[in-house]
Amino acid sequence: MSTIAIVGRKNVGKSTVFNRLVGMKLSIVYSEPGVTRDRVYGEILWRGRSFNVIDTGGFFPGEEIALATKITRQIELALQEADLIYFVVDNRQGLTAMDEEIGNNLRKLGKPLFLIINKVDNPKEENKAWEFSRLGFERSFPVSAEAGLGFGEILDATAARLPRLSSSRKDKRIKILILGRPNAGKSTLLNAIIRQERAIVDERPGTTRDPVNARFDFRGQTLELIDTCGFKRRSRIKEPIEFFSAMRTIRVIDDIDVAVLIFDLSEGVVGEDRRITTLILAKAKSLVIVPNKTDLIAKKNLNRVINATRQSFNYIDFAPIVPISALNRTNIESLLNIILNVHAEGGKLADKKVLGGLTERLKPPSPGEVLKLVQAGVRPPVFRLTLTKPVKEHYLRYVRHEIRRYFGYHGVPVLIKTSVRGRS
Repeated sequence: MSTIAIVGRKNVGKSTVFNRLVGMKLSIVYSEPGVTRDRVYGEILWRGRSFNVIDTGGFFPGEEIALATKITRQIELALQEADLIYFVVDNRQGLTAMDEEIGNNLRKLGKPLFLIINKVDNPKEENKAWEFSRLGFERSFPVSAEAGLGFGEILDATAARLPRLSSSRKDKRIKILILGRPNAGKSTLLNAIIRQERAIVDERPGTTRDPVNARFDFRGQTLELIDTCGFKRRSRIKEPIEFFSAMRTIRVIDDIDVAVLIFDLSEGVVGEDRRITTLILAKAKSLVIVPNKTDLIAKKNLNRVINATRQSFNYIDFAPIVPISALNRTNIESLLNIILNVHAEGGKLADKKVLGGLTERLKPPSPGEVLKLVQAGVRPPVFRLTLTKPVKEHYLRYVRHEIRRYFGYHGVPVLIKTSVRGRS
């Protein structure tokens, strides 16, 4: 698909424009300027056409230098990808010197550009929008991102400007969500996998706020990685923006195929890591556990990492454990292979003949009987167990263990739904 990059200075409404275009709240919108830092990707669907769209961070004078340099790099990468640029300005604030500076820099790129004059909430405010003609751009569109006004005209012009591209295969992405506490190495892992700087990496925790995604091909399959903000205990969330980030991450979990929990080996597993796994399992998602920063561990202790991690997550006996160093790209290919295997396990159908034999060999719940065990779904695998009497959780654990012994489902939660009826 063709790609659109949304750029502009801070607090002009770029993320609100982005959310309006993609039809959902992917980018965080908040009154504090400078909320968006990484590139945030979405997809626009308009009159049978599809476009990629990238939201980016913005700037204002006095920005913290170290972080500003990294945000600038993210904008540069987005502009390199773009086939069309949406330059967003704020009609309420009017034309500023920084708008003119950004406009001059964008003009040098030689790429098609639409000027989006945001916050034109009624016809009377359109008169003020004329001052932006001094920027010298041919196509300008007055809009209200908050109210959703003016976007039909932009999208019609976009569809006319960008080429219609054909796709040779149906998009079958495997969505992988990277989860963990702040500073566990989530963004470093994403960058290490795709071999480019898609997410900002900073030594201070909390740099990532929006979900950051990247698509790539591996072993003939399309994978989409999603980096997230670090999880904190609610009592430690001080700023509203941190709360919005956490809620956004929780909603993203519903739409993924495999969750990767990453933690810092030098700090070990703590309660928040276990709470994250509980959330993943509650949503019945496949899971891979990744101890990170093996470069900080003495080689003689590496053999203990998997056993120690298994003990820390003793309630999860099915998830593979893959120690890595995201910084040094150690064991990254093994991690990707295991992720693909876990995804394949989630879609596996149990052989009916073998499943029937397993049903006959199950120990019945005293004094009841097992009448039937059938598979009712995949991703996650769901089995329907019919008995002559209700059973407790320990019996379901036994049945789940037997299912895994016969069919595997490595890295995948196995769900069992029970029903009770008398023998006919």
